[in-house]
Amino acid sequence: MEAGSQRHWAYAMIADVTIEWTDTTWDPLVGCTRKSAACRHCYAEALTAASAQDKQWGYGFAEVGPAGPSWTGAIALREDRLALPLAWDAPRRILVNALSDLFHESAPIETIDRVFAIMALAPRHIFQILTKRPKIMQTYIADKATPGRITHEIDEIAPDPNSHAIAAWPLPNVWLGVTAENQKEAERRIPVLLQTPAAVRWVAAEPLLEPLELKLGTWLRDAPQRVASSGIGPWLDWVVAGGEIGVDAQPCHPDWARSLRDQCAKGGTAFYWRQWGEYIPTVGVTAGAGPEPIPLTWERLGARPATRTLDGFLHETFPET
Repeated sequence: MEAGSQRHWAYAMIADVTIEWTDTTWDPLVGCTRKSAACRHCYAEALTAASAQDKQWGYGFAEVGPAGPSWTGAIALREDRLALPLAWDAPRRILVNALSDLFHESAPIETIDRVFAIMALAPRHIFQILTKRPKIMQTYIADKATPGRITHEIDEIAPDPNSHAIAAWPLPNVWLGVTAENQKEAERRIPVLLQTPAAVRWVAAEPLLEPLELKLGTWLRDAPQRVASSGIGPWLDWVVAGGEIGVDAQPCHPDWARSLRDQCAKGGTAFYWRQWGEYIPTVGVTAGAGPEPIPLTWERLGARPATRTLDGFLHETFPET
């Protein structure tokens, strides 16, 4: 194993995967495959591989090879975890499949139905779904047969003499989101998301690998105080952003974060700045005098930087529901 790969593997095994913008994670699926540049330092792949010994939950879904951890491509429903949200009495924001993708190409439609059945049975919770495969999500949500299949699964999971019925579709407690780490993926994924019926639509620009243009008036509201000029949408309701984590992660330029913050402010969109990533920007010192700009420097603090502020402020807003 090369030194860089070895360091990456060691780092991933000890990474703190606390996610500040959710209350808890729920992983009814196990297994995934890499999809785009955001997967370059996939903590889910590393954690699954770390638990891939015989009889452990990750066995058969990831493995450790010469270059470090890698997915095997297998996907499965973890029946032992499926009903967990039903036992959580207090309302929570729940990230669905932090270690997988509910709309993975290999996930059977019956598996997705069963996960949605649990979400329908727990309306007290908010379920945050994030995918890199929005076309599969769009097809699933738009299918007129989907609510009926979910109702069937509800009756299988929680038999009721009066049966069950989904009161509203799409489910009002389910937020649908896509990853957009760069402009290319934003252009691919966000339009599909906006064509998908959802109570809340959101974007995770994490890791933020370059400046993003979120298109005021197209993806974000333009001048929301002037409703007539903004049209009828749909719009992005929430943007989460953060830097890249990993041994060879690139620094996240503060101007990229500021741009997202300012675009969201103009559009009246909730904005959440999670973390800087592996490096935090610091102010450099310029030799000599004069109007020369002060160069930006970076301090490497690892996965959990000492501050999560952007220009001295925390940005932790959530969409209205």
